[in-house]
Amino acid sequence: MTPALRPYSDAETLEFPGAITLRILLTGDQTGGSMEVFEDIVQPGIGPGRHIHLNQDETFFFLEGQFDVEIDGKLHHMTPGDVAFIPRGTVHAFKNVGNTPGRLRYIFSPALQVEAMFRAFHAALTADALTPDEMARIAKVHGQEFVGPPL
Repeated sequence: MTPALRPYSDAETLEFPGAITLRILLTGDQTGGSMEVFEDIVQPGIGPGRHIHLNQDETFFFLEGQFDVEIDGKLHHMTPGDVAFIPRGTVHAFKNVGNTPGRLRYIFSPALQVEAMFRAFHAALTADALTPDEMARIAKVHGQEFVGPPL
């Protein structure tokens, strides 16, 4: 495997206005499929619906702000410096519960091309076609399933 480096300023950025700015820091192709690394800047009151990653573990690193994260039905309050590991197949969701934008990084392992899912979400949004049904369809193609509402 070859080392992977990417300056922060070169990260691909996907804007979901009023919700999340998503940065793709490392792709599965760059890490030989071992992992992918992302960063979200999350607006207050925002978070995804409860969901499951069927074939990947996910690790959150909370960098700025105040977040609630629900893992397997149990709610946890997270502050900067906190870390959460979510094993594959576990229902989870997060929400920025602060009054300012929050920032978190997360790793999917193995990679399995999750960045393609985020790009597809963004393309559907850009085409004004990102409905809940379309989001669920895209997610399912990429081994993710939405199973409930946001926190």
